[in-house]
Parts: sequence; C-alpha cells; structure tokens
Amino acid sequence: MQKLQDYWNERSSRQRMILGAAFLGTFLVIAGFGWMASRPSMALIYGGLDSAQAGEVIAGIERAGVPYEVRGDAIYVASDQRDRLRMDLAAEGLPAAGSTGYELLDGMSGFGTTSQMFDAAYWRAKEGELARTILALPNVQTARVHLAIENGRGYRRDQNGSASVTLTTSGGTITREQAAALKYLVSSGVPGMQPDRVTVIDSQRGIIAATEDQSGADRAAEMKRNVERILEPHVASAMPSSS
Repeated sequence: MQKLQDYWNERSSRQRMILGAAFLGTFLVIAGFGWMASRPSMALIYGGLDSAQAGEVIAGIERAGVPYEVRGDAIYVASDQRDRLRMDLAAEGLPAAGSTGYELLDGMSGFGTTSQMFDAAYWRAKEGELARTILALPNVQTARVHLAIENGRGYRRDQNGSASVTLTTSGGTITREQAAALKYLVSSGVPGMQPDRVTVIDSQRGIIAATEDQSGADRAAEMKRNVERILEPHVASAMPSSS
C-alpha cells in the first residue's frame, strides 16, 4: 500500500488525471458487462398492434410482473417467460380483437328485442366477422367494413346494398389483385350484393381499383390508344408519298 501511495505522490497532476480517467473507464466497462450479463434476454411477444391493443397488452404484462421493452410497434419480454405469458394473456382475451363478430348476438334475448334491433346487431356482427377475415392478410394492420343494406323484409329479387372496406397496411401496399379478392369476399358474405358494389379504400393511397376496374386516367389512355389505332391507317394513306 505504501508503494502505491509513493507511486501516486511521484506522479504529476497530468499523470494523476490520466490514471484516474483510465481507472474510471475500466470500472464503467466492467459494470456494463456485469449489467448485460445479468439482464434477461428479450424475445418478441407481439408486434404491429394498434395503440389501444398495445396498451391493454402492456397493462397485462405489468400485472404479471414480467420485464418488457417497447421498440416501435413491437413488444419484447423476457424470453424464458414469453410462451407462458402469451398463454396467460390469451386467457384474458388479449390482445383484444379489433372488432366484434357474431358474439355480439349472444347477449341478445327474445325479450325486449325488436326485429329492427336484431337486424342492426346482425349487420354489425357481419361487419366485424368480415373485418376479422380481412385482418388475416399479412400486410393488413387494421380493417373496417361498412355495409349499407336497405331496410325491408319479405322476398326481394334485387338488393341494392353496397359496402366499403377501409384498410391500414403495415408497410406493404394493397395490390389490385388483393382488392379484387376483397370485393368478392365481402360481396359473397352479403346475399344479393355484387362485387362492383364494394369499394376498397387504402387509408394512405385512397380508393384501390380492382384488376377488372379502371380508373379515369386508365380509361382515357385506352380511349386515346383506340382513336390513334383507328386514325393511323387513314392519316398514313392521306400523306403524300415522297419521290
């Protein structure tokens, strides 16, 4: 100990500062390695949830007392507890489905429920079930389906109902082929509705024309090409030949 003290006293002020900084840096590096070694490894439990769903999931994780991290729209938890925690959250109904389906009809009883009330609940449940099916697409983050069905009972040959599907994607875009599939999906779930009565809307890009549809610009371009093809032979024959 005396030798260390003598060594320290023999150093200049500059050398003492360098030695102190080296000692502090070494201490911080060792402490950092110790913290990383004691820190549990994290694994993804859920990603791509909206703010409401993520808030409910985080509240459930905090109740379980499991360490977690939020990285963007992804939630990470201790890897050794992820599977058990996922089952516990599922038992609590988390993450909650973005919409209510046919279970909406379970709470309706025959007493005090009019036919108009049942019809309204039925179509609302139908919208929820269709939205759930659409959410199965890998690049769809949120989906809302709105059905506009005319009121009325009895046998009808024609139904002029329409529908709209509003989507929010998680990076990718909805292609025209997917839009066409969504049109047939929704129309097939509503008796009498035709696919051309369904509108698919991307929250970022607006209305998406299906494969068999054409936007105004596409139709104008096609008409221009047709006119050019019709006039080209006549214009060519009317031009004087150069000698």
